Formats: sequence, structure tokens, C-alpha cells
Amino acid sequence: MTTAKEDIDAFANDANISLASLRAFVAVVEEKNFSLAAQRLGVTQPGISLQLAALERTCGFILCTRKPQIALTAEGRPLFMKARLILDRVNDFENQIEGLQNSLDWRLRVGMSAPFVAIPMIARYLAKYPDVNIKTHMGNTTSLLEDIAQCRIDVGVMTLREPIVHLACTLVSAPSLVVCVRANDPIAKMKKVRVRDLAGRSFIIREKGSLTRQMLEATFAAESRPLLSRFELGSREAVKEAVAAGLGITALFAGEEGNDSRFVTVPFHAQPKETGVFAVALQDSLALPSIRAFMANAT
Repeated sequence: MTTAKEDIDAFANDANISLASLRAFVAVVEEKNFSLAAQRLGVTQPGISLQLAALERTCGFILCTRKPQIALTAEGRPLFMKARLILDRVNDFENQIEGLQNSLDWRLRVGMSAPFVAIPMIARYLAKYPDVNIKTHMGNTTSLLEDIAQCRIDVGVMTLREPIVHLACTLVSAPSLVVCVRANDPIAKMKKVRVRDLAGRSFIIREKGSLTRQMLEATFAAESRPLLSRFELGSREAVKEAVAAGLGITALFAGEEGNDSRFVTVPFHAQPKETGVFAVALQDSLALPSIRAFMANAT
């Protein structure tokens, strides 16, 4: 590890954009902590601060806020992926010199609203690239899209009603919306359920921003019938437990119920639009090998 004096001397002799300053920028944003970023790069914390300050001085604007937490600014956001791409190219060059091939950026942050689809994807990816360090994060479709826009995650595995034009979207699967009821519920004996069959039944619904909730509301709206909701819960597991406790019925995407004998799922007779589970990333981020490989192995 370098000393604080060595870091300060290096800073004084380097007023232009350097690889060290780009590495400091990327490490601080990814670790969200100056001390952890310094440990990762093998330098002192003052050195990290000086490198980031030097980069911001050269750019002429702040790249990330420090308080109340480290987060990319509007100006820093588009430069973050560019910085990662530059560093990846440098790493690739260095690996080629050492005789290594097919190098990857060994860090990948995956957000998911559909873990029943995302986890098998991650397993397939790690089987092919076992050295990649993957960090996962749970959220709903709305929050994950915000995480992608803010560069807090690299890829999101989420349900969408249709691909988003300005993002890279790879269809992974196309599950249908189903009604989830207790095994002893009369609905459990039906092969398909119509909205009118659910008149007077109270739903346990997901939080705002959940695509499951949006699709359920759209399904009822298409039939011009009111959706009766008892209350909302912020996770799929909590919703299922509420159904098991007899508090109401709910809607899930097919496959989300798992192997639980307490529940039976019945598909809707008609839905307003087909929905899919997509792997989603920024278009620019596909230049990074780790993200490009994950998207390519999505199906």
C-alpha cells in the first residue's frame, strides 16, 4: 500500500485525467465508501479523496455526492460507465500482455424483481464464468429501473409489459398472471378464472411500482370492474403468507408460487397484454464484457 505522502506527491505531479483517478472514481461509487475503495485499490483514503477531487477539478463539476451518502450526480452518471469501459479496456490490454484471454470485468451487480427467473440465470452465468464476483439486490420493476438509470446496478431482471426503447432488453421468459388462493378455496377447482368470478373477493396487493399490481389493476380495468383490496404488502413472500393466513387472495406471475402445497394458482381467462421477464441494462454498458456476457446468456 502506498503512503499518504506518496499519494499527495503523485497528485501534485498529475493535474490531468489519469487511470488512477478513474479507478478511484469507479471504486468510490461501487463501494459507496472511501475506506473500502482505498482498501480495494491498495492506497490510502486521502489518496482516494485526492484522486477523485483531481478528476472533478479537471472535469469542472462534481461527479458524486459525499453526504448523506455517496451517489452519482446527474453529470457523473453518464461518465461512470465510460470510466468503467476505459478501465476494462486497460485491464484487457494488461491481461493480453500477460497472455490471458477472454478477460472480464470481474464485478457484476444484478438487481431482481423475479428471483425465480434471475437465480437460475446467475447459476448458468457462474457455471461459465466462476470467477465473477456477483452482488445481488432485490426490488420491484420501478425501483430497479431507477437503479439502472443511477448506475447502482449493472443488470436488472424484472417483469415489463414491453421492452423499453432506450435500454437493452433481452426477453428471458413470458409468464402469465395467475390468481393465487388457498388450496381449499372454491377457485382452486377452476381451470381458468374470469374477472367476474372474483366479484366481492378481497385482494392482497403488492406495493405501488410493482408490475404484478399494475397488471392486476389493468386486468380488472379492462373488464370495467372494481378491484377490491384489503391492504398492500411490500414483498411477494409477505403477500403469499397473507393469503395462507386467510386474509384474502392475490395475483402472482406463474411460477412465483413455488412448491407450496398451501396454494393453488389459476390462470386468468384473458389478460390485456402479454408480459415478459427481461434482463435490462444500459445500452452503453454492453461494451463491458461481464454485462454483455450476462445479457447474451440470459436465455
